[in-house]
Amino acid sequence: MAGSIAYFGWVRTWTSVFVPAMYPPFADMRLIQGAVISVEHGLNPQISNLGDPWGRLFDYPMLWVTIGKALNFTDESRFILICTALVLSFVGVCALLLFRFPSFGLLASLVSTTTLWGIERGNTDLVMFCLLFPVALWIPKLWSPVPILLGTALKLYPVFALGALLIQREFRLFAASLVAAVAILVYLWDQLAAIWSSIPVVCWMGYGFASLRFCLRAVPFWQVAGTFAIIGIATLALTFCFCRSSAVRPQLGTAFNLLLVGASIYVGTFLVSSNYDYRLIFLVFCIPFLQRRPFPFARTLIVLIVLAMNEWLWGRGPKLFIFALGPPKIILFVVFCAYLIALGWTAVLSLYAKPKTS
Repeated sequence: MAGSIAYFGWVRTWTSVFVPAMYPPFADMRLIQGAVISVEHGLNPQISNLGDPWGRLFDYPMLWVTIGKALNFTDESRFILICTALVLSFVGVCALLLFRFPSFGLLASLVSTTTLWGIERGNTDLVMFCLLFPVALWIPKLWSPVPILLGTALKLYPVFALGALLIQREFRLFAASLVAAVAILVYLWDQLAAIWSSIPVVCWMGYGFASLRFCLRAVPFWQVAGTFAIIGIATLALTFCFCRSSAVRPQLGTAFNLLLVGASIYVGTFLVSSNYDYRLIFLVFCIPFLQRRPFPFARTLIVLIVLAMNEWLWGRGPKLFIFALGPPKIILFVVFCAYLIALGWTAVLSLYAKPKTS
């Protein structure tokens, strides 16, 4: 890819692999570069971000501006160097995952249009991906929540990964981390309204209940409510099934921890906001555990993940494929949400379980 970009150029290379390219390179990271420029001109980039080439409002915490200043993002050569280092770090983590958990499903997800799109944009979700990967290696060590809390200060949504500590029954660590996360959100309180209002609601190449409602904006309200009710009922029914099966027994190991982190972020972001598809990269964390077949239809989920992460590719084909790509994201939400609820409920019940006596 690097050789192709050097020879054919940025836009031609990415469009040849069905990735919607923007120029100049690393468009999403330039949102931070633009915010630094706007602040230097006395502007609030969350209200007016004239430094951004596309005039997009800054929907990140202002801590990113401090980082951008410290790294001298306004220097173009330094900016490209830092973005390249980020991409290489992300590719390195992906290569490590593939080395430790080799499978065609994992490989397919890592070369999906969604993954390539995140790389082309230089999106900050790549930073979160690299930051949260060590959490799965460190649980239940005392410092395992540190990357989650740092990610919360930078992007908010990593707070959902704290659910991994609860499910792994690290209750004291979870409680202390939750207090720290609340403190971070209180510190950012003045920025939350501006951040929330700046988040775009997307239908195509997006996921989440907000995106689903936006996609169905032309549909009568009762049909939308019925759709959401069906999703809720399906989730509760599957939760009940999981609770009665052996799938929710305590698990140890990196693969299970990766699932907890990836699934928690997917479910949490699906519930609270509209998200561009490059955030689906966290579903990659779920594949190593699913390929072990922890429950009967686990490997089917891997196929759904690959389909969901290639919406741009299939969406260019027949309308049948376009119609078929909405349900995979919803099914993934239902299954992962039910599984996490069942795991969490089992973990909480263990607090009140009486110790066995001989």
